[in-house]
Amino acid sequence: MLLPMGQIFQEMTAEKLRLSLVILSVAWATVCISSMLAIGEGIRQGVMRTAKSGAGNLIYVAGGIATVDYGTFYPGKSLTLKVEDIKVIKALPDVKNVAPTATWEDPITANGRVYWLSALAISNDFASIVDLPELETGRWLSRLDHEKQRKVVVLGYSVASFLFNPEDDFSWFEPLTLQANPIGKTIKLGSEEFTVIGVFKKSSAWIERGYQSIDESSFVPLTTWQRFHANGDINGINVEPQVNTDRKKLAKTIRQVITRKHGASVRDNEVIQVKDMYLEQKSMQQFLIGLQGFLGIIGFIALAVAGVGIANVMYGTVKRSTRDIGVRMAVGATPTAVRLHYLVQSLITMMLGGVLGLGATYVLVSSISTIDLIGIDIYEQLGKPAPELSWLVVTIVITCLVVIGVASAWLPANFAAKVSPQEALLREY
Repeated sequence: MLLPMGQIFQEMTAEKLRLSLVILSVAWATVCISSMLAIGEGIRQGVMRTAKSGAGNLIYVAGGIATVDYGTFYPGKSLTLKVEDIKVIKALPDVKNVAPTATWEDPITANGRVYWLSALAISNDFASIVDLPELETGRWLSRLDHEKQRKVVVLGYSVASFLFNPEDDFSWFEPLTLQANPIGKTIKLGSEEFTVIGVFKKSSAWIERGYQSIDESSFVPLTTWQRFHANGDINGINVEPQVNTDRKKLAKTIRQVITRKHGASVRDNEVIQVKDMYLEQKSMQQFLIGLQGFLGIIGFIALAVAGVGIANVMYGTVKRSTRDIGVRMAVGATPTAVRLHYLVQSLITMMLGGVLGLGATYVLVSSISTIDLIGIDIYEQLGKPAPELSWLVVTIVITCLVVIGVASAWLPANFAAKVSPQEALLREY
């Protein structure tokens, strides 16, 4: 069955003014839906990039507060983790590696400035299981630093900028940029002097169950901390599960083992805090997909409104072409052929508007991507998102265009297919 493409284009040319306006409205609606989806995709990719970096694949174990009266525990009593708990967790068969952390509670001072966030004491395995950013300058803590309990520190980018930038360069309202080289210089943790051996590059990654930014952190060897805090409490334990481990089951096992070791009730879900960062990512991803879907719905509504315009043009075309439709049916055209005639006309209109809209969206997305937003906190915390006109977004847009194109032409096409040849030929204009 051959479609009369010449006649289709002739009819479209006859409606060129109205059809041009409809094509522009489809192009605008395409820009709306594709840009909404591209922005949503960019935010989703950026946030997931941030979530996966740092401690994004780990299970974080920390002490909590008892809510059940059991043994020496009573509601309100805290359970704090000890260094001995590390061996207990590491002995579990589903655990690949562990990295405990502790807080050096004394303030960080240098050049007469006091930094607000305490330094983090970490084990030698910390870097092997946590996705740390690259170093801006200097080096990372070595095995010898841990073994010899050296008083050395690696600073986050914001910490180094705050402590060592020149006084006249500081501003509460401008993003911090490192203007000095802190390597070899000293800071104080309380009364103890530490030598700066490394500074991280800017990073949006988070550690310590997502409560602490690497940019705002300082790292010292755990063994050095133990040297000055004998029998001290540790903050938490980062746990790296074995591949293909049932993470929920492992988290439950860790909770039960540590709870029993400390003599608390295994029925108390608050006495030990176990947070799976990987499962948190999945929940976040579902939320972001929902957000992207919401943005897509807004764009789809704009596209549906443009579809109403196509339906109006199609109805007008069918009414003016009733006699021609009758002639075609009288010489053998089937209702299906007539129906396809107007469906194809609608799809061509949608295609023209869609191509214009996608082209405009590509230019828009490319222009936005060239804007320099480095240094803006919210931008960096979201993982430096950029609108992304991915093949998935393009496929969704094309699918929506086809669906709206068919839906908007379906009633006019059916109306045309039901025209009686006898009545059409007798109708006068």
